[in-house]
Amino acid sequence: MVELDDNVRMGLLVGTAAILIFVLVNMTGIVFGGDKLFILDLIGIGDRAAMRPDTGFSTQDIVGLLVAAVMGALYFLSAEDELDWEALLGDDDDDDEE
Repeated sequence: MVELDDNVRMGLLVGTAAILIFVLVNMTGIVFGGDKLFILDLIGIGDRAAMRPDTGFSTQDIVGLLVAAVMGALYFLSAEDELDWEALLGDDDDDDEE
C-alpha cells in the first residue's frame, strides 16, 4: 500500500473534486455561456480556438475523468490499514461493565 501524509491525501481529495466538477461543468457549457474551454488549445498546443461551442463528450473529458479516477483511487489506497473500528462505531465496551 501507499503511505502518504494527511496533507497530501487531502490535496488529492480536493484535486479530484475540482477536476471532476470542472469536467462536468465544462462539458455542459454552463459557465462559459454555451462554449467549452479546451485546455490544450488555450496553452497553444492545438491550432483551433480555445473557446468553441463544441459541448459534449471529448477526448479532454476522458483524460480529465481518468486523472480524477486515478487521484481518487490513490486517495483510497493510501488510507490507513489498521482502523480503530471500536472508536469509529462508538463502541466503548460499556457492555462489559454490567
